[in-house]
Amino acid sequence: MLNESLAKRYSQALYASAKQKRQEAAQFKELRIIQNELEAYPQLRRSLISPVVPATAKKEIIKEVFAEMISQRSFNFLFVLIDNGREAFFDDIVECYKVQFCEENKIIEVTVESARELDLQMRIFVETHLNMITGQKIKMVPVVNPDLIGGLVIKYSGHLYDGSLRRHLNNVHNLMLPQHT
Repeated sequence: MLNESLAKRYSQALYASAKQKRQEAAQFKELRIIQNELEAYPQLRRSLISPVVPATAKKEIIKEVFAEMISQRSFNFLFVLIDNGREAFFDDIVECYKVQFCEENKIIEVTVESARELDLQMRIFVETHLNMITGQKIKMVPVVNPDLIGGLVIKYSGHLYDGSLRRHLNNVHNLMLPQHT
């Protein structure tokens, strides 16, 4: 709970700063750039969260790695995290920023599971229909799950639509089982 509260406080401060310049979306993109680099290079992440590496060294690493990739506001934000020993909370802060960004822009993140990768036509079809159902913009997160066999499983805002072939086969199987009463 403390981590969430802390992450929310930092993300709200960054969001407010970006909003003053109407750069909320650009700031979110930069946070994702940083996050992607940290995921791609685990040694970089370990260096930044290590208590053994001095803050000055961490800042130099950040300047070097992200020199042409992020704005001064993002550098300043990362430096504040380092100065306050909060760099380990970066991913939580990004998640809180994303939630606030999506809420303010009426965007719903929808996870769409399918047995194989959806082609562009199917993605547009699903996105369009979900947009009509929810009345909000959709940010689709496709997930390939071969266990589904076919069909889709759609999750958003606490809702679950399971139209997978696997579920239908399980239902048929359960109907065929002898009933004990």
